Amino acid sequence: MRTIYFENPNTFPEIDRFMYETASTYGLPLETIRADYKSSLEALLKEKLTKAIFLGTRNGDPNAVGQQEFSPSSPCWPSFMRVNPILGWSYSDVWSFLLTFKVLYCILYDQGYTSIGSIHNTVPNKLLRDGSGGYRPAYTLSDGNLERAGRAKKAGRKDSSVNGSNSNEPRQRSKL
Repeated sequence: MRTIYFENPNTFPEIDRFMYETASTYGLPLETIRADYKSSLEALLKEKLTKAIFLGTRNGDPNAVGQQEFSPSSPCWPSFMRVNPILGWSYSDVWSFLLTFKVLYCILYDQGYTSIGSIHNTVPNKLLRDGSGGYRPAYTLSDGNLERAGRAKKAGRKDSSVNGSNSNEPRQRSKL
């Protein structure tokens, strides 16, 4: 399976470390790309025939609007099939799976982050303050609808996309 990580200078260093350590732990051949997402994706798809891309998109994500478990890419994007195996999962479903099966996850989630964007728009979720100046782990958030409470909203935007993109395409984003 081809595993690709779009590295971005605005990503938390903990995310980068998590991606590389996870690829190593699971023996995944990780391709790292440090360039514009859309043009890099176009080049990748031309280089090697790719019919489908597996994503971690869930209903409620800013880029999930109109998507189903299998959804073609949006117009003006390279052609491929988006495969969204956890589209119908809730926040608690994700955490139940990760904790039950002891799946690795980024350390930032143990520091109160419940949704991770860039270093410029993400802080720990204030709802997880523990009273001693720290934060409880993300899996203790009781209301999954408040998952993005630690994410800044762009001024003048109608949606809650915080990464500068209003497309329905996958992007470098380590949610869980």
